[in-house]
Amino acid sequence: MNTNNNYTTHTGTFVKQNGQSRTMTFIKGTDVPRGVTSGTTRTLSEGQELVFDIERNGFRVFNWNTVQGTVSQGSTSYSFRSNTRS
Repeated sequence: MNTNNNYTTHTGTFVKQNGQSRTMTFIKGTDVPRGVTSGTTRTLSEGQELVFDIERNGFRVFNWNTVQGTVSQGSTSYSFRSNTRS
């Protein structure tokens, strides 16, 4: 049985290193349950944050330095066991 938990989501558009715009809906890495991450640490530049992209079901880096417009906040019910939301 899959257990979904409620999480705060954020949706924002930023400019990637290659100059392309990217819109992402994500759960902040600090809100992801322990045991989901690989345990390895990654050094990020100031303004970058490790997040979990709920549309691509994986960890990505969100660049707060190049945000276009505003970042909106919402909520979702998500299961990290099955990578599904409802």
